[in-house]
Amino acid sequence: MELAKALNFSPASLEANRKGKLAGDQFMALFGKFATPTFMTVLFAAAPFVIWGVLTGEKQQASFSAGLQIFLGQIMHIGELADDQGKFAVVTRVGSLLVSLGLAALFASRVSMGLYFDLLERAVVVKEGRITAREDQTIRPNGRDPIEKYYFDLKTDRFPVNLAAYRAIENGSVYLLYVLPRSRQLVAIEPKP
Repeated sequence: MELAKALNFSPASLEANRKGKLAGDQFMALFGKFATPTFMTVLFAAAPFVIWGVLTGEKQQASFSAGLQIFLGQIMHIGELADDQGKFAVVTRVGSLLVSLGLAALFASRVSMGLYFDLLERAVVVKEGRITAREDQTIRPNGRDPIEKYYFDLKTDRFPVNLAAYRAIENGSVYLLYVLPRSRQLVAIEPKP
């Protein structure tokens, strides 16, 4: 089955999806989509505090927790930090903190809470209807190759897919789509018998 290969689901996964359940291999694949931006958010949110806590602790010959408290005190009293250590110390501490927290916010915006709750519930819903395969091209400046994105449209729903799935579908035919209820993530598809 070309669609199974293109969308990375097995016959066992499809059988579990028919029963309304998310299969274990599908869970693991989707967990990576949730865990990666979550991990990066935590990493970038904590990194400046850990690094500056260690550096401040070493400079003051104190423990990490004492260094972290000193760093937080310095951030709360920027004027005193500028008087004691100069403007460069303020720029490096505040700048690294803002950049890192900005990156954490960027990764946090990519965390799908719908996918999180779908993974907790492990439920799959079935949608039935005629599938229309769509291709969108975005022309890049400077004449480089265009960016192509592929979709399956089902009534008012649109599901992003890869090129192999786009080619494997029989356009206009009726299919059963197995979808996560909150995040609208397509996990499997089969022709309607």
